[in-house]
Amino acid sequence: MGRGINRPLLPVPRNVSLGGSQVTIEWSDGHTSVHPNVILREACPCAMCQGEPPAIGVGRIIPLMVAAPEGIFAQRYSMVGRYAISFAWSDGHSTGIYPYDYLLEMCECEACAAEAATKAGQGGLISRGRE
Repeated sequence: MGRGINRPLLPVPRNVSLGGSQVTIEWSDGHTSVHPNVILREACPCAMCQGEPPAIGVGRIIPLMVAAPEGIFAQRYSMVGRYAISFAWSDGHSTGIYPYDYLLEMCECEACAAEAATKAGQGGLISRGRE
């Protein structure tokens, strides 16, 4: 089976702007996603922040990160392969890898927020981002 068969192409970041209150990402499809720093930091997908399954047994190890400190901001970012972005945060945390599809689903721009509100009003699943 060939690589990429039946896999939809995700847009890729063209520009990432780190601001005092939010991270803004301009994508190759023309969309600009907006991510408030606090929400993006608290959504860090790493095992330390989200917890992880134990080596033996059931359940999850409780995450160590409870809430982002007030005034948190991304100090720098780096691209991870062709699929994700990693951020270094002002609280010293830098192990989270944010896949592009995860960032698109979390988008809080006006268009994505309106789409999520419409889906919620129709009793559908809330999906922030595009399909």
